[in-house]
Amino acid sequence: MLRLALLPLQVGGEAANVDSTAVLVGMILGVILTVLIAGSAGYWVYKDASKRENNELQWGIGVAATLFFLFPIGILVLVAYVIVRGDETGTEPMQEGGAAGGDW
Repeated sequence: MLRLALLPLQVGGEAANVDSTAVLVGMILGVILTVLIAGSAGYWVYKDASKRENNELQWGIGVAATLFFLFPIGILVLVAYVIVRGDETGTEPMQEGGAAGGDW
C-alpha cells in the first residue's frame, strides 16, 4: 500500500529509497503540529470573543476547524475575525484620550 503512495518518487523505474517509518513519523508530527496550531488559535479567538461579548463558541470552533481542515482559508478567517471583532471590550475602561489600556 505504501509503495503505491511513493510511486511518484520513483526515478527511471527504480524504487526510491524512502524509509516508510520516517514518512509515518513525519505525518504524525505534522498532524500533531496542525492540531496544536488550530487549537491554540481557536482558544485565543474564544477567549478574545468572550471579552468582547461576541459569539465566542462559534468563532472559536469556526477558526479552529478552518485552520485544521482548510489551512489557507483558516488564515483568512482568523484575519477576518481580527478585522470584524470590534475595538472595545466589556472589561477595558476607556481613558480620556479615547485609547483603551494602560501606559507602558
